[in-house]
Amino acid sequence: MRILHPVFARSRATKQSRSRFKILASLGASCAILSLTAYTLVFSSDATGPALEEPPSLAIADFESGNAAGWLPNDPSHWRVVERDGSKVYELTAPGEMGKVRAPTSWSLLAGHNVTSFVLSGRLKCLADPANPHRDICIFFHFQDPTHFGYIHFSASSDEAHNIIGLVNGADRVKINTEPAGKSVFRLTDTEWHPFKVSYDAAEGKAEAFLDDLETPILTAVVKTLGHGLVGVGSFDDTGCFDDIALRGIEKK
Repeated sequence: MRILHPVFARSRATKQSRSRFKILASLGASCAILSLTAYTLVFSSDATGPALEEPPSLAIADFESGNAAGWLPNDPSHWRVVERDGSKVYELTAPGEMGKVRAPTSWSLLAGHNVTSFVLSGRLKCLADPANPHRDICIFFHFQDPTHFGYIHFSASSDEAHNIIGLVNGADRVKINTEPAGKSVFRLTDTEWHPFKVSYDAAEGKAEAFLDDLETPILTAVVKTLGHGLVGVGSFDDTGCFDDIALRGIEKK
């Protein structure tokens, strides 16, 4: 059994030294467990169910096959698998159009995994001009439809709308993270690759987001509004790349 670690090196040599990953569906805890270094989180299948120290691996993807099978982009014409920095990566090539509510405009969802508790990890790169303080990359969770989802907004500055955990619940997005506006730690200031991790504990309703440092979260929130849904990647209104995506979690029964 291969064990995948979420702290991915940024060099071509290290990338090639790892085994290729394929999209995996519905694996039990007995046949695939992801070991996340320096991070242990106790999950519950529901608020009263038994705790699970290691939820099962649900999907892993490094896009080396040259396609994005198993992903559901809201606009397929804006997404492609491309060679970049010595690896095949999943690239968002153009920003989307604003919909009925003010919310992120571009997303691609990992199909078939309606999760409650989860850990989603990988690496990301923002392609927007580093001089733009509002540049962003988003990670989506509990996505139910285009006007009902949660998301992590990694950015190059912090305020009421940038570098937040946001909730879209049938209306314009609102900031729900506990860090005061302007006080959250922001790290998306360049065009380099950044390892990320997002976790959610359904029992406590606790969401945490990590960038670069995968031990200490830069964004935290307590939210039980939606409770379950798909996870995904994208942006509010910029472009970027994603690679080495790994999902483990508890699927809603």
